[in-house]
Amino acid sequence: MSSQAKVDGSTAQLDMEDPPPSIPTPPKRQKASSFSNTNISKILVFALCIFIGGGIGIAGYSVFASRDIQQQNAVAIIGEGPDNQGKAGKTPPPVVCGSTVQCGQTFTGEVKLTEDLYCPQTTSGNCAITLEGEDAVLDCNQYMIDGDIRVGNGICLRNGASAINCNVQKFKDGIYVENGGEVNDCEVMFNDVFGIQVQNEASSTTKMKISNTYIHDNAGGSGIFFLGSGESPESSETSIEVNNVKSNHNVIGMSFAGVNVKLEVQVKDSETSNNSGSGIVILKKIFDAAVDVELDGIISRYNDNFGVFVLSVTGDVKVKGAVNLYKNGNSGFDVSAYDVDIVVERRGALNSCGNLASGSLDEDIRSDLATFSGNGYTCDSTS
Repeated sequence: MSSQAKVDGSTAQLDMEDPPPSIPTPPKRQKASSFSNTNISKILVFALCIFIGGGIGIAGYSVFASRDIQQQNAVAIIGEGPDNQGKAGKTPPPVVCGSTVQCGQTFTGEVKLTEDLYCPQTTSGNCAITLEGEDAVLDCNQYMIDGDIRVGNGICLRNGASAINCNVQKFKDGIYVENGGEVNDCEVMFNDVFGIQVQNEASSTTKMKISNTYIHDNAGGSGIFFLGSGESPESSETSIEVNNVKSNHNVIGMSFAGVNVKLEVQVKDSETSNNSGSGIVILKKIFDAAVDVELDGIISRYNDNFGVFVLSVTGDVKVKGAVNLYKNGNSGFDVSAYDVDIVVERRGALNSCGNLASGSLDEDIRSDLATFSGNGYTCDSTS
């Protein structure tokens, strides 16, 4: 694997295993929560792996240069942006320059790393660095936040905070988000459970965006795990937008689950491949969940189980653009849910072919319980 990246904002290129030409590749690193993970997350991952037969395969770990066990603090520039103004007319936190970021700190303004942050002492349920509120932005400047012993969370984003240009590895969860936020231009890898975990309080409306990010080799769970909670599907909504993301070599590429909520999920120009479970999983957890899912520009291939798996929800799954599902272990597109409408829109193209590499289901598309309408699907074995 080779990479070229610039920290001055220019486009970065990354050569990965068999990348599709139609999907721009997320940037690759050039330079060498207080929230605890809930039991519901653990139960869901365990149940998913058993139900869809996903073996938890631990991908090979890269060998990184040895580091001094001493804490390496990252010098940062902390402020509120060029205009020094907070969002929505709010008074920003005071500007602090030349400060030092230490493991375990919380910030409400802008933070820019100038060297790697090494936090092996991060304990279970805690975070190497926390960003709180919509004005909080962490720009890692392509530097690494390293947990080393795979305990605790790397970056915690709360209530609309953002992380950009970050490389995060060797925590329990690489990035933990509560009540919405944004992750952009990051690489999240070699974590013990989730690459990026997103949850929300039942009383809040979560809006989450993940873009231009490469998530890989997270050994025990999903590259992206999104759990939306609410009071009821009729009164509560939570949404996630995934754009230009690769989530490969995890247990599940991306999983979106709901508890008493309506889930709005948009996945565009993204890939989920070579996962030991399924590529994309959409399901309810315990209580009712309605979904409004849009898939556009998707490649899901070489997964041990399903390319796309929809379980126990109601609502719509819309194929708005090209969706290519091939050479997966079981069905390419499997819907095991009543009251789900699968709609291949006019410009949509659903191609599912060459699956069943090791599975027992005999359809590239299995949707006996769902309504299927629109353009139908094709089986193009040359994809």
